[in-house]
Amino acid sequence: MTRINPLYLCALSVMAASVSTLSQANESPTRISSQVFINFSNLQAQDQANANEGWQPDLKRFYLDLEHQLARDWQVKITTDVQWHRQQDPTDVWFRHAYLNYRIDDQQFLKLGVAELPWIDYIARRVGYRYIEPSLTPKNQLATPTDPGIHYGFRHQNFSVGAAVVTGTGFKQPRWVKQFDIELTGVWHLTPQIDVATSWYEGARGQDRDAKDKLHNAQRWNLALSYQSKATRVGIEYSYNDNWRQVAKVEEDASDGWSIWASHRFHPLYSAFVRYDITQPSRRLQPTLKRDYLQLGVDWQASKMLTIALVAKQNDVTEQWLEQTQTEVGIWTQWRF
Repeated sequence: MTRINPLYLCALSVMAASVSTLSQANESPTRISSQVFINFSNLQAQDQANANEGWQPDLKRFYLDLEHQLARDWQVKITTDVQWHRQQDPTDVWFRHAYLNYRIDDQQFLKLGVAELPWIDYIARRVGYRYIEPSLTPKNQLATPTDPGIHYGFRHQNFSVGAAVVTGTGFKQPRWVKQFDIELTGVWHLTPQIDVATSWYEGARGQDRDAKDKLHNAQRWNLALSYQSKATRVGIEYSYNDNWRQVAKVEEDASDGWSIWASHRFHPLYSAFVRYDITQPSRRLQPTLKRDYLQLGVDWQASKMLTIALVAKQNDVTEQWLEQTQTEVGIWTQWRF
């Protein structure tokens, strides 16, 4: 049976009230769309037992979007999210987005509810190919793409700013917290193609709940340099995380990682892409543990609704007495309706 978090119900009640009030003055158009990420791939794991090996399908994401224009400057957006990974049951229905958006002017907006955090939203658009793999920090569970709270954005020709005051609990299990977290993002548009961007996050991430006390602050710092034109993307991102999972634990820990990506659209319908990540997930508690991730692929814009990619991935985990390699080859698809 599908479970809906009470915090979602509260946010949806506010939005429903807004729709009832504001739509009386304006006939509000509604737009419904969907994205589906499906892959069929062969996974092989060396030096370890893995029930997921072999050719199997995955429903990585099933988004259903509803956007409703309340008035000229007011909009509500709701996005449901479902996953069904190999050898697992389907997830509950999550609300990836559930917010009220107010357009202050042509350069500024304010969102109230479960909305995009500025850094992940920005870097995902620079890297691209989200239907194949999320970017460095969400892939390693060091950031959440959306979070309940208040979100502000400003975009100028030379720079952009994003700020969010959020619960830190993410969209999958939103709940009330003792304190709010803060994320700040700044992007300098050096040229129409070249960006330098940085971001800072700090808070408890909701880990000081129940009888747990906050012993440390979770912090994350990101830096990226990227180039993006109509045909080419090239970039590098660095992330440093302090006590991300240790807020209510005595031991301190930190992690960091690099991601390098490049892609080129050599034909209007075809592109090639490559990405390499290296992370150190536990610099203090397990300093010899390292993870490497390599991704290669080509994609084909089969139609306006369908993109198909042939992809090869390799994940390596190394520690002082451990070496594990996992490879995956197959077809990844993105459907838009």
